[in-house]
Amino acid sequence: MSKILKEPLVHFLLLGGLIFGYFYLFNSESESENTIVIDDVEYEYLLSLWKNQWKREPNEQDIKAFIDQYLRQEVFYKEALALGLDHNDIIVKRRLAQKMEAVSNDLNAMLKPPTDADLREFYESNDSLFLLPPTYSFQQVLFTNQESDWQQELTSVKVALQSGQAIPKARSLKLSISNEWKNSPLNEINKAFGGDFAFKLDSLPLNQWVGPISSGFGQHLVFISEKNESQLADFDLVKSYVEKEYEYLTELEMQEQVYRDLLEKYQVKITSSQIPEAIKKSYTP
Repeated sequence: MSKILKEPLVHFLLLGGLIFGYFYLFNSESESENTIVIDDVEYEYLLSLWKNQWKREPNEQDIKAFIDQYLRQEVFYKEALALGLDHNDIIVKRRLAQKMEAVSNDLNAMLKPPTDADLREFYESNDSLFLLPPTYSFQQVLFTNQESDWQQELTSVKVALQSGQAIPKARSLKLSISNEWKNSPLNEINKAFGGDFAFKLDSLPLNQWVGPISSGFGQHLVFISEKNESQLADFDLVKSYVEKEYEYLTELEMQEQVYRDLLEKYQVKITSSQIPEAIKKSYTP
């Protein structure tokens, strides 16, 4: 036995075993840090991302591709963290801050699911968000600025219309713009005509032909038969929109609350001489 122990090969094997054991004991943590695990949960997540993008089931080549992409991302991510490349990187900071805000939004959704009573109270206290725009029913006759005699023609047609005659066929659907508009919201009229046309309608009298009224297309004769003032939309008709606005504003409130709560964990020191004292004091407990 003593003879065997003196053999150089045995010494080499024992030394190698000790080195291996030391490495295993003291580097198990670093090994776990250098391990990328794709378990069922991770795979299902990657699979759902792929299917949401491509709208079909992946084949084997597709699966290999998105796993390679994930591994590439993880390798570079881990190496970037190891090298400290995340420090003072505004893009990384902004993205992580956005993820924290998303966490607060999820928290808000879990803690404060809105009830019908919540939505109705929000609707009533924020009625300006749910006002319907004014609507107008009117007829119009267009004269483009490119017409050499548009002023004389407009005057002639205006007299005829005021005497009860119909809109001339030559002026029907000029530039494919309808001559008659029924209960049209102000914003739609503005989008269709441009210029100040839509915003001049409120000052025009009812039931008489007036003009010229300018638009993005030219000059118009206008006959307004009905005006409806802006009014609060019926709650039941806009309930889904109320819910979206409620969720949006409560998310902002939750983000602010989470931020304020987390900020208390930190001591803020502002040493820059360029920042006004009033702002510095606002961060002082």
